[in-house]
Amino acid sequence: MKIPCAFFLLVLASGASVAAYPERPIRLVVPAAPGGAIDVVGRIMGVKLSDVLGQNVVIDNRAGANNIIGTEIAARAVPDGYTLLITAGAHTINPAVYKKLPYDALRDFSPIGHICNSGGLVVVVHPSFGAKTLQQLIDMARASPGKIAYGSAGFGNSTHLAAELFQMMANVKLIHVPYKGAGPAVTDLLGGQIPLMFGPSPVVVPMVQAGRLRPLAFTGLKRSSQLPDVPTVDEAGIKGYENSGWYGMYGPRGTPKEIVARVNAAIRQIVQMPDTRERFAGLNLDPIGSTPEEFARFLKDDLAKYAAIAKAAGIKPE
Repeated sequence: MKIPCAFFLLVLASGASVAAYPERPIRLVVPAAPGGAIDVVGRIMGVKLSDVLGQNVVIDNRAGANNIIGTEIAARAVPDGYTLLITAGAHTINPAVYKKLPYDALRDFSPIGHICNSGGLVVVVHPSFGAKTLQQLIDMARASPGKIAYGSAGFGNSTHLAAELFQMMANVKLIHVPYKGAGPAVTDLLGGQIPLMFGPSPVVVPMVQAGRLRPLAFTGLKRSSQLPDVPTVDEAGIKGYENSGWYGMYGPRGTPKEIVARVNAAIRQIVQMPDTRERFAGLNLDPIGSTPEEFARFLKDDLAKYAAIAKAAGIKPE
């Protein structure tokens, strides 16, 4: 069978395009509202990727449905390396709390790299709220079950699961108020519309340091280096409690391996830069910079972890 010359020309053109990547601006989908933790990390990485890759990286905020809307947009994009996605823990939590997703969290993506970890969330309250310690919050919640509201970045978000785990282990009942991202939730917390949140460190630590929010505890295994006087939830009396987070980058399924390798190399270079590490440290983030293979294994393990947590907390998929 004679193969048309056009086929070889197409293959050659495709190979040349991959080798020259990137030749035009890259869209980085952030599936959350501006001001949230994913947005903060995404903008840090977007600026640095622009420098390293030599092309503009444009942030595309697509908030809604606990990151599902933006994540679906990325999953359905052309897998040519010009649409990338950054997500956090919600990516592996959602399959445990939603009956049906418009994508498969593993199959429909090409893992590129595990960027960084968050040491934990900060249990924060509005300064007008009565509790000044975690134990006082627990006592108030036990005295008035189902009366104290807490905000989250969305149903199934890590800020939701952290509070559900807390309620289960502390034997208290709170009211969940989900928002379309951490940014809007923190805005209402600052305004006093809600009294409590298990907030992402990149967003709430600066507010705590400015005196605009009161910290009660930190959800990580060890204290935050930014808030060394704030006890962990475990230290404050809920023994064995721990909740931390992470951020990673993907392409749509089928993204060429050469492009995945190129972006991964850029991520690993960026997280080792002194100014990036300094910025991350100020946001209580630990740089990782994994290989694509390591990130893929991490995602599988995290899916299993949150499926178990959701089951233990009695969260029924919606």
